[in-house]
Amino acid sequence: MQSRQIHLGGPLPMSRERAARLVSAANTFPCGVFLERDNFTVNAKSMLGLLSIHGQSSRVMMLVTDGAQEEEAMEVLWQLLSEEPAVEASHE
Repeated sequence: MQSRQIHLGGPLPMSRERAARLVSAANTFPCGVFLERDNFTVNAKSMLGLLSIHGQSSRVMMLVTDGAQEEEAMEVLWQLLSEEPAVEASHE
């Protein structure tokens, strides 16, 4: 099992597009992938789980990977979760 503290970048709740990218990346690995804070655990392979994360008291969570390819999953997902997503320009 691997775990690493992460500060979630970008706006919360996550956009559907960002959550879909994360779920797609997480599902390329056979290991379990979770985000945890206090008594709150989210399956990072679940779109609904990621969309349920909102700007509560803290943006700091633990990224946990457990199983085959957990090290690789940790690196890829940590990078995706840490980045500040590009802000789309509004069209007026």
